[in-house]
Amino acid sequence: MKSRCAGILLFLLLFVSCKKSDIADGTPSCIYKDIAANKINPHWGVASVEEYMFQNKLVYVFNPDTNIADAPSIIKDDHCNTICSVGGYGIPPLNMCNGDIFYQVATLKRTIWKKK
Repeated sequence: MKSRCAGILLFLLLFVSCKKSDIADGTPSCIYKDIAANKINPHWGVASVEEYMFQNKLVYVFNPDTNIADAPSIIKDDHCNTICSVGGYGIPPLNMCNGDIFYQVATLKRTIWKKK
């Protein structure tokens, strides 16, 4: 009887601990940590994080919440270094990133996380 109860407890523990994250698998650790640390903060102005191929590298676009007027999207590399920001007040010049108009040359790969 003890081993049966232990087996049931082990199964329940494994089942409860396997809750799926709302952050996509394979997300670089610093991007994952940034989202995980901030997503519960109601004052964090990010609505979604998307992965793009840009200039032969994967980059991560932190898109602003729609209730923030004229906020730019922040673009980071896989080490959380900010590459540039695009959009916001003053476009089209603010759509340039490393010499390219970001959304004309970048290719969306997937959505990493989206605010619920």
